[in-house]
Amino acid sequence: MPHIEEPLRIQPLDDGLRKDSQIGAEVVLPSSMSLLDIPSLSENEKKLLRNGLFDNGVLVIRNQHGIEPKVLVQLAKLLDDTALDFHSGGAKQVTDPNNILSQNHCTRIPRAPQVTVIGQGVVRGHEGTPDLDLKHLDHTAFHEEPLSDEAIRNGHTRPYRWHMDAPLYENLPGVATVLHALEVPDLPDQTLDFPSGEEMDIAAGATAFFSGARNFDLLTPTEQQFAWNTTVQYAPRAYEWIKDCKATADGLSIAKKGREKDESALPSFNWEKVHSFPMVWKNPANGRPHLQILGCCVYSLRTTDPATGKTVTINDLDEVRNICHGLQARVYAAPNIYAHRWRRGDLVVFHNRGLMHSITGQLSQHPERRLLWQCNIASQSVPEAYSS
Repeated sequence: MPHIEEPLRIQPLDDGLRKDSQIGAEVVLPSSMSLLDIPSLSENEKKLLRNGLFDNGVLVIRNQHGIEPKVLVQLAKLLDDTALDFHSGGAKQVTDPNNILSQNHCTRIPRAPQVTVIGQGVVRGHEGTPDLDLKHLDHTAFHEEPLSDEAIRNGHTRPYRWHMDAPLYENLPGVATVLHALEVPDLPDQTLDFPSGEEMDIAAGATAFFSGARNFDLLTPTEQQFAWNTTVQYAPRAYEWIKDCKATADGLSIAKKGREKDESALPSFNWEKVHSFPMVWKNPANGRPHLQILGCCVYSLRTTDPATGKTVTINDLDEVRNICHGLQARVYAAPNIYAHRWRRGDLVVFHNRGLMHSITGQLSQHPERRLLWQCNIASQSVPEAYSS
């Protein structure tokens, strides 16, 4: 009998990995395809990939050793038919030391400038880039009260900073972010600590995710109504604005007001280009509501009372942060977190407009190198607000 080719399929990850997070599925490529080749996929298979991403949040394709960086760009564009041809962070990598996003010392691949090289350790001659000293940032560099040295020696860690990949100025955030693992350090597992005292075993350097849809589901009806009637205004030049700030122990927000840069000390900006987004975004495939707040960069809130139609602006920064932190802290518990255990060759794509993510792990004390590619393409489509 002739061989029957098996088409692309998507299978949810084991319940022990997904738990209550609603996140995670593995993509099994067509039987004739060992490396992802997007032009060779059928239209039905492309649709399956799109819907699989929006339904599961994170898709994992194993054993993608040797893929070209252009594949990450092709995959990101497949998931957003309004994608532009440059990284959402700009045509060139951020290097300004006054911008918090420059601290990992990453760079772009010359033949695929939409793709960023990230990781930990010294890298020489990679893809035509200059010699790099990559930094895997950990919570000790950003949290107001980091874990003790003893806790870190005993393998404990926290998320660095929960976020979407979003410039918050001029360029719109990409629909999806694509990551590819080229080198993964072989290290003992570490323990993710929660402010509640809860703990969760994770791989060293795991990328952690929680779902904005799961977060919204956990809100009370009153909170849900407030959220879908509220717009979040982000700070001008947000990543320079928070450069000297320190985060809460969960990495969701800023711990204390007072270290933000004065507007006069920021790079020049136009308020019309500073982003404000709905607090609740509509999933483009299944229509579910996602609570999407980049908590460390919030500036003010505009909320409308549905009974009266009156809109008020909340400008007090402590109040704004307390409101947003209170809503997002609801989801921050071990059952709701998917922490991806990286394997060399993994190609991972996640719904950037439906999840929050954070790096984790204390890697700087280990000599082993970590090397990944990252791609998030700027979009022309504004996130769609969810309405009840």
